[in-house]
Amino acid sequence: MKLWYLAAAATNSFNHLHIQLADTSNKKGISFLQWALPRIGYRWDGFRKPRSQVLRRITERMQELELYGGFEAYRKYLENHPEEWEELDQLLDVTISKFFRDRKLWEYLRDEILAELLQKNDQKPAQIWSAGCCNGEEPYSIAIAIEQLREKSTIHREWEILATDRNREVLDRARAGRYPEGALKELTEEEIEKFFDPVDSGEDDYRIDPSLANRILFEYRDIRKSLPDRVFDLICCRNLVFTYYDTSNRQLFIERIAPHLCDGGYLVIGANENLPAVDWLKKTTSTHPVYQKRM
Repeated sequence: MKLWYLAAAATNSFNHLHIQLADTSNKKGISFLQWALPRIGYRWDGFRKPRSQVLRRITERMQELELYGGFEAYRKYLENHPEEWEELDQLLDVTISKFFRDRKLWEYLRDEILAELLQKNDQKPAQIWSAGCCNGEEPYSIAIAIEQLREKSTIHREWEILATDRNREVLDRARAGRYPEGALKELTEEEIEKFFDPVDSGEDDYRIDPSLANRILFEYRDIRKSLPDRVFDLICCRNLVFTYYDTSNRQLFIERIAPHLCDGGYLVIGANENLPAVDWLKKTTSTHPVYQKRM
């Protein structure tokens, strides 16, 4: 009898979990996000495409809590346990990044923006910030672009890159600088050969050249709560604030970074993002989402 009961309980739990997993692609999961996101400062539109990744994490969290009533059960749990909102907030990280995402933009940044910043006769290093660096692809792409620039032009100025993220797990991966072969598909064979070393581990993994990795400081930071105590020549904040944050938080962020961008400095956002209306930034080109702080 006891064996039958345990087997039935296990089957029942499996069925509940199966229902939850099905919810990740149906209207219940979407409805839950549309209810929850505005309550913690996010916008639903930004989560449309990566919703499956996010809902899968939430489903796993519900399993940890032994909530088998689907998203409605988790909604009630949040209402009765306010501390759970912090847990949910951590589950909303979208960990999708690529090397040289939007190659034409990177060519423009290298040949126009970075070239201008690094050809200045300035004893102070150029300060560059990658906000929401995820697995490290963006700051390493910046470092590679600088080295490519160095090869074909004269660079007078040193540089420093600060890369921040609020997800400690992805920061650890970024610091390690190790990537599977598939993560390098946006790179040319020449770039892989020049800036990466194969990892002798029996796997098709590569590690970024230490001479580049050692130039980047990776730092834990939730930019909703605090900003770096620096003034930057270039800030890359792509596919983060202006994709996922709601209107008030986007406006607040753009106001808060103003003193952290030097006069004549540059802000880069995502190709499909739009800035709140501000009078202290001007777009540098109609082709790319690059803005310059007015002098």
